[in-house]
Amino acid sequence: MKSTKFLLILLAALSQQGSGTVLKKDDYSRNNDQGLTIKTRLFTVKGSIFPNTTDVRFFGNIPYAEPPVGPLRFKAPVSVKKPYNNVINGTWFGPSCMQATGTPANPSLASTFQPGFLLSPGQQVSEDCLTLNIWIPEGAKKGNLNKLPVMIWIHGGGFTTNGAASPYKYGDRLARNQNVIVVSINYRLNIFGFSMSAALNGSELNAGLLDQRKAIEWVSANIHSFGGDAKRMTLFGQGQAVDLYSYAYPHNPLVSGLIAESGQATGATYDPDPSGNNFTYVAKQLGCNGTADAVFNCMQFKPATDILKTVAIGYAATANSSKPLQFSPVADNQIVFSNYTERQECGLFAKIPTIFSSANNEGGSTVPFTKEGPSGAEKVAMDAFTNLIGCGAASSALGRKKANVPVWRIRYFGEWPNLNPSGYDWLGAYHGSDLPMIFGTSNLTAPDTELETATSNYYQGAWAAFAKDPKNGLLQYGWPMYDPEKMTLIKLGNGTAGAVLDKGSAFDAACGRQKNTTNLSV
Repeated sequence: MKSTKFLLILLAALSQQGSGTVLKKDDYSRNNDQGLTIKTRLFTVKGSIFPNTTDVRFFGNIPYAEPPVGPLRFKAPVSVKKPYNNVINGTWFGPSCMQATGTPANPSLASTFQPGFLLSPGQQVSEDCLTLNIWIPEGAKKGNLNKLPVMIWIHGGGFTTNGAASPYKYGDRLARNQNVIVVSINYRLNIFGFSMSAALNGSELNAGLLDQRKAIEWVSANIHSFGGDAKRMTLFGQGQAVDLYSYAYPHNPLVSGLIAESGQATGATYDPDPSGNNFTYVAKQLGCNGTADAVFNCMQFKPATDILKTVAIGYAATANSSKPLQFSPVADNQIVFSNYTERQECGLFAKIPTIFSSANNEGGSTVPFTKEGPSGAEKVAMDAFTNLIGCGAASSALGRKKANVPVWRIRYFGEWPNLNPSGYDWLGAYHGSDLPMIFGTSNLTAPDTELETATSNYYQGAWAAFAKDPKNGLLQYGWPMYDPEKMTLIKLGNGTAGAVLDKGSAFDAACGRQKNTTNLSV
């Protein structure tokens, strides 16, 4: 589907959801009387009413760190320190972080049928991408004693793709429907966020994860200006990032609740690359040679597009002993560790209420996308991926329970006409299919069924109940805390709008046999 065609469909669908006017990125005509100018400690940001709503304010393109360019490239993020003289245009998203764009070589679910999972049509990428976005429902005001809970979203994409500007993950409906503030963040990806350069001496190898922490620190320090409650911040996201965060900051997480969707720290590998072979390979292709420091300094000033091109399309695995050219979280034993099983047994994680959620067929969207569906080795890989995430969720939830941490476990089964293409029955509840339900965006390209709308409302309500009161909100919602031996597994999208309870270990038969050594790139 062409991006322009998708944009027209998207805007047409949005127009049916509210009575507001679609605003251009630089349209300030309604800003004077709608609370759309907010002053923070270092700058003022001017926002907009989010497209086709009348009761959700949007503030995008907000810098939480200095641009990571030149001498800051590949390094840990640096806090914004100098006041901005100009008002920040926050009426739309800033650029997404550097990543390959365009039509992929092999068709995927997203590129073929569901571009709402991808970056917004026309979205630009840039190194200057360390920004965040805030959706605020009507009634949230600076100085309000009843400040709203805050939900901070970390996007997935295997630490190589995607970003905050992605239609199925827009936060306006979740904010409006549940009276919460939603924040989404960008963070550096692939080689820019996980360079593994030998010149770093084992430190700051995971700049992309440090970006996430820096963004959360900014929100904690500034969200009061937007009507948010820094004491009630929930971190939620797709993939490993949320659980990795819980182990990286066990004593000062800054947030009061965690929701890890379709991924966790345990079960994946984070192989160190102390010699920086992958980084050196890319550097050599760009003419950077010499000592580790010389190579690093040279790479800091090469055009970002040249680096990305080399990483994305300039590498032949067959000519390099079939080794992947991969840049993702690596064990530095500072914020990413090589012994998560042992750390879990010792309780070395943030002991705050946690949700672990997975889809019934996580691997469905990770195999070649054909009507016939996977078979042979592809079928084995699909099932292994599903079990990897499901078994990881089981292990992680049990670890929290043993540490007396309030924990819930969810398994999602929903299949809907506007999210599951006709004729692809094998796809099931695939990786990411729960996200439009959580954000209330499942009807962006086609109408929901009545049950789908009710399920989405219920799903959103649960996430918001947790954000508003991580310890007791879900208990009051009727959800029991996880116990593998009791009827505590929450099944959603399972033929009813509400929750269906099952034995906690109902889907874990394969877990004892599975060796969790796969590199989890989700």
